[in-house]
Amino acid sequence: DEAAKLTALGERYRVRVPRYYASLMDSSAEGRASCPIRRQALPALGEEDPVLPPWAQEWSRLAFGRPEPWTSDAIGDVAKLAAPRLTHRYGNRAILHLSSLCALYCRFCFRKSHLNDAERTLYDGSLEPALKYLAAHTEIREVILTGGDPLSLPDAWLDRFFSKLEAIPHLKQVRLHSRMSVTLPARLTPELAACLTNRSFTVSLVSHFNHPKELTATARARLALFRSQGVALYNQSVLMKDINDNADVLYTLFQELFELGVSPFYLHHPDWTPGTFDFRLPIATGQALWTRLAGRLSGPALPHYVLDIPEGGGKIALTTTAARRLETRTADGLGGALYELITPQTRVEAGIPRLYAEFWKV
Repeated sequence: DEAAKLTALGERYRVRVPRYYASLMDSSAEGRASCPIRRQALPALGEEDPVLPPWAQEWSRLAFGRPEPWTSDAIGDVAKLAAPRLTHRYGNRAILHLSSLCALYCRFCFRKSHLNDAERTLYDGSLEPALKYLAAHTEIREVILTGGDPLSLPDAWLDRFFSKLEAIPHLKQVRLHSRMSVTLPARLTPELAACLTNRSFTVSLVSHFNHPKELTATARARLALFRSQGVALYNQSVLMKDINDNADVLYTLFQELFELGVSPFYLHHPDWTPGTFDFRLPIATGQALWTRLAGRLSGPALPHYVLDIPEGGGKIALTTTAARRLETRTADGLGGALYELITPQTRVEAGIPRLYAEFWKV
């Protein structure tokens, strides 16, 4: 019965695990269930979305206008499309969705629904309309390349595409978001580093390390190679229950990244994506962890603890007054909290109060 359910989950959400990343898993009988690498990579029964009790459904309706909080377009990638494959949420930067392919399909991914073969909304069509849009909007100074994983594309393709971006004179920064340094670090070659450097704009590589076990000797060597070639290195992590919701684990991760020359700039609260409920934890837990880290890490090594407001409302720091807790409740095996959030400055709105509901298993 369990195997049948896991097979169904594998059909609903893509599964792919590189041999390298699989080699990091704990294969011992006592360590398998709690292995943070395994839980990020392999399907589990917890990916079946729970049936929420009536009180939680009511809070969800208040906050999101629907009885369940999860949605396939968790942060408004599709809602904020300005051209095919281009999301323009903030005024001076835009996101290009280059590929639906990844080396590893992470079980917590906020684009989990979009990456299925049946869901191609973000990846359909030519990139030419997006390039024309970027050229016409001179307020856009930075382009964020994402996917899937943009490093799933060959060096030659990336080189040609960077040349097209260089033809747009007001673009000064290109940020490349990739998890390859974590899941398949062999992809970070000297040839790729050469492709990213000596451009008319600055290219940054944003990795996605969530646990110290992912900082292997191979990963460290490839990060050092890119740093030596002048590629600016950053990292963002997702805070997840039973994976990295521990002050010592997070301290080790951020301190070691900082010592490697990788700036840990975001710690994300999980997005409301289908199939990710088991990773959820209270915002209050994240805030307490961040406070403990603030006393141990130097400023440049301490990431912002942030929430992407659903449906494209933008990111807010959860350690500021932009998030105000209104009510909490524990019942029916769930914890819940209702918040008022103040939206940040985006292209179309700023400072608008929104209700937000959070739930987690207890």
